[in-house]
Amino acid sequence: MLHFRHTCSRHQQAFIESAKRGGCLDPAEMEVVRRKTLAWLSAKFPRLVLDHYNEETCLGCKLEAYRVDLKVIERVIIELAKGRAPNEVQWTPTL
Repeated sequence: MLHFRHTCSRHQQAFIESAKRGGCLDPAEMEVVRRKTLAWLSAKFPRLVLDHYNEETCLGCKLEAYRVDLKVIERVIIELAKGRAPNEVQWTPTL
């Protein structure tokens, strides 16, 4: 089953839609994609992810507040949903 802890409904829906675009329809598989996405985000934005947990805030909203391009994260989710490594996704850090 898919488990979001502090994610707002808007970002939950965005994640689900991205996973579906990648061909992932099963909630259990989406949970695996969610965890892999979080691991990717933790590597790229460790402080934001840590703050998200400590403050119990929506990570998507926190990333938006720091002007991170969520289209890049959407592409990562789609690639992970397709079973591919997100290493090929081009991103430019804005922090």
